[in-house]
Amino acid sequence: MSKESSLSKVLKEFETITSAAYREVSSFLPKDRVPIGFFCPHVPEELIHAAGALPFRVMGTPIKMSRVRAHLPPNCCHLVKSSLESLLQGELDFLKGIVFSHTCDTMQGLTEIWALQRRIPLQFNLMIPSHFDSGLSRPYLKAELERFKNFLDANVGKITPQNLNASIRLFNRIRQNLQEIYGRRPKAYTQISGGDFARIIRAGYLMDRRRYLDLLDELLTGLPAKTEESGNRVPVYLAGNMTHSDSYFSLIEEAGAIVVQDDLCSGMRFLSLMVPEDTDPIDGLTNRYFASFLCPTQYSGAHAHIETLLREVEKSGAQGVIFLLYKYCESHFFDYPDLKQALESKGIPTLLLEVEDPSYSVGQLKIRVQAFVEMLSPL
Repeated sequence: MSKESSLSKVLKEFETITSAAYREVSSFLPKDRVPIGFFCPHVPEELIHAAGALPFRVMGTPIKMSRVRAHLPPNCCHLVKSSLESLLQGELDFLKGIVFSHTCDTMQGLTEIWALQRRIPLQFNLMIPSHFDSGLSRPYLKAELERFKNFLDANVGKITPQNLNASIRLFNRIRQNLQEIYGRRPKAYTQISGGDFARIIRAGYLMDRRRYLDLLDELLTGLPAKTEESGNRVPVYLAGNMTHSDSYFSLIEEAGAIVVQDDLCSGMRFLSLMVPEDTDPIDGLTNRYFASFLCPTQYSGAHAHIETLLREVEKSGAQGVIFLLYKYCESHFFDYPDLKQALESKGIPTLLLEVEDPSYSVGQLKIRVQAFVEMLSPL
């Protein structure tokens, strides 16, 4: 099989997974692993995997809201509303458990509403510390991870040190491959479009991880040794809370730009953080969360988010920053004015895209993205 046809086959499998509704995705899942859902990448997938389960990230899908209005006010983000709607419509009945993490007020409120539905047998609330600059945060987080491990031991499957170390190695290899794809993508955009790239990232939260790693290996092997330069495409940086959506990445490329880096909550904000493999595995999982990243639900000092974003944008070579934010996400919108001011004080233009349901908001944003990219384009 030629490299081109092999690459096409891999991308088609990713598209099949990411374009399916939750109920349809369940048919692709391995039969020997019970699916355990989670919302936030603060949840250590390695522990779920080491227990013999499949970590399945609930990321929000386009769905007609018919039942959720009886349970939630309208000023909740699309992720929360669409996920609860999916639960109420039975789309998530294949899950054997769900894990919430301590993040925003809305998500914390959702935990109680979710539990009252009694549709999913297991539920666990992982309490992530908010003040990462506190000396108490590290032992607290380690104790929470131990509590989560004990929950999985008792309800899903016994986690042995050997299994946990193997899962850590698996997820580290996945992250390494994705980092390489991030690095090669700007010069391989004719082989991997923006939509393809978003689907590659998104699929990794939905499918069997060993199969996913095999596909990433095959994808990297299938990329031509000589790739094209990005030409006149304007390099931009994506910041925000959105998970990878093919519609937004495609929209940006159609406007003449290319995403060279991001800190989206499904992307490099967490994919860049590796778990140390030369220490106790629970210590390694704990230490991973104290590396530098931009989630606004954690506090590491008054200027930590600003300094990290400025450093990452400069390193990426981006000419502008697009903030891609779910409407009503207070955590990110509290940080946004300071981040915008800091970037623009350094001469880095910004654009805010405030979106709700990805299925219908793309057309409204097209002109704004095109105007922003034209402003960044050299004369």
